[in-house]
Amino acid sequence: MTTSQDQLPNLSQAEDFRKFVEIETLRIIKKLAEEGKTEKERIQAIAKRTLDLIKPGMNLEELYTNAVKLDDNFSEMAPLVYVIMREYEEKYEKKALESVSLLIKAGQFDQAQEMVKKVLSFKIQN
Repeated sequence: MTTSQDQLPNLSQAEDFRKFVEIETLRIIKKLAEEGKTEKERIQAIAKRTLDLIKPGMNLEELYTNAVKLDDNFSEMAPLVYVIMREYEEKYEKKALESVSLLIKAGQFDQAQEMVKKVLSFKIQN
């Protein structure tokens, strides 16, 4: 199962990211329903789990943290979670590491340490 990787939004905006996750979830659900191999209750559970984790008004960090949990009990969501994790690493983790490098060069070790803790915390949680 694939996602619309070519249609990835600019994930710097929380609302765009939330909509992206919801649309991709709907595509996965639609495909599962069309294939007829997945029980109706499981499809409903996937939808409910998505709505429980991905809510309007969340900031981008909350959305990322919750979005990577979508496949915890639903392997059908793994392709979407993969895209989300890859996007996070490409855009945010690399930027954070570049910032850490600049902070260290500027002698701002405490700020660099805090940024490293944030990146590691996200990776450990997910």
